[in-house]
Amino acid sequence: AGGLCIAQSIKIPREPRPGEFSKVIRRLMETSTARGVVLFANEDDIRRVLEAAAQANLSGHFAWVGSDSWGAKMAPVAGLEEAARGAITILPKRASVPGFDEYFTSRSLENNRRNLWFHEFWEEDFNCVL
Repeated sequence: AGGLCIAQSIKIPREPRPGEFSKVIRRLMETSTARGVVLFANEDDIRRVLEAAAQANLSGHFAWVGSDSWGAKMAPVAGLEEAARGAITILPKRASVPGFDEYFTSRSLENNRRNLWFHEFWEEDFNCVL
């Protein structure tokens, strides 16, 4: 459909070992016609992917699409501008909803039973077990 396909889905481990990001770049290169890479990763991992691409002399090879963890931040690309050249980043529009803060802070376990996730939020927020 439209000449686009998902060539690969590569997971970055939570605690990457040395050389892990070079391995990611090598895997991306296995699909020689694939150029677009969508990154759903934290800032540190984005930096390390870009560093690995630069070390492999692949600056400019990939068209990076960064998720909201990259957004408008400069930290992931500082010093790696050449490797990130042409990247597109996505930053969802954020807006305040009038009255939401007042509504949400008025919620409790007694008056918010219909919200299936509120119980979990409460335990997390108040560091307790219900």
